[in-house]
Amino acid sequence: MLDGQAKSPLPLRSIALKGLGPTVAASNKLLRCIPNSELTALRSIGTDIELKPRQVLHHWRLPMEHVYFLANGLVSVSAKVESSRFVEAWLVGSEGMIGAPSVLAPGDPTPPHRRVVQVGGTALRIPVAAFHAALTDLVVLRGMILRYINLVLFQTAQVGACNSLHSVKQRLARWLLVAANAMDSSELPITHAVLAQLLGIRRASVSECLETFEQAGIIRNTRAAITLVDRAQLEQLACSCSGLIQREYDRQIGRCLKE
Repeated sequence: MLDGQAKSPLPLRSIALKGLGPTVAASNKLLRCIPNSELTALRSIGTDIELKPRQVLHHWRLPMEHVYFLANGLVSVSAKVESSRFVEAWLVGSEGMIGAPSVLAPGDPTPPHRRVVQVGGTALRIPVAAFHAALTDLVVLRGMILRYINLVLFQTAQVGACNSLHSVKQRLARWLLVAANAMDSSELPITHAVLAQLLGIRRASVSECLETFEQAGIIRNTRAAITLVDRAQLEQLACSCSGLIQREYDRQIGRCLKE
């Protein structure tokens, strides 16, 4: 059954986590920028959950029932390009949230894009209705979310331009850098096949580029993970897009973490 034809989303493969609430909430960078009173209010309506790789958080054009604030892990938000093919539009890690359309257009019950966990982790999950009701009083959080949406708009525009003009090697290097920043980690447990799907390129092209990176000592590549060994050299091989995305993140969100 193709996305958009299903009657309801697949059940979430997640479990409530015992005793990890404060750590989960405090690990999300948006939530680290809000007062404790707002964080307490938000946690009172949410559940700490585990996210599993390949778990679909939201299907294309089906109702969005929850928003998620990631503590760790990586989620790709993908645009539909063919009946059963999706290409990544932007990435979400601990710097952001899943569910921006529910903030911008709360009256739209079936927003586009598909949201899939690529790297497992943990998140604070909140029902959309409860989140909307609380957001009116959570003034600082609302402002941070709008800043984050500005970042997403910039990232999607930059990635679109990058995909149009830059080489596969540059695009792959950009993706690795953006993903590593989103995860706060140099180890990315992701396969060549998944990278090819997300970037909309051939798997052979991904493997060829990664082999070149490994031979240059830039990464360590195994069957199920890619580890960045020399990030500075990877930045030299990448186009300027990853740096532009990081600087916009610093401008919109990163500065509040330094205050």
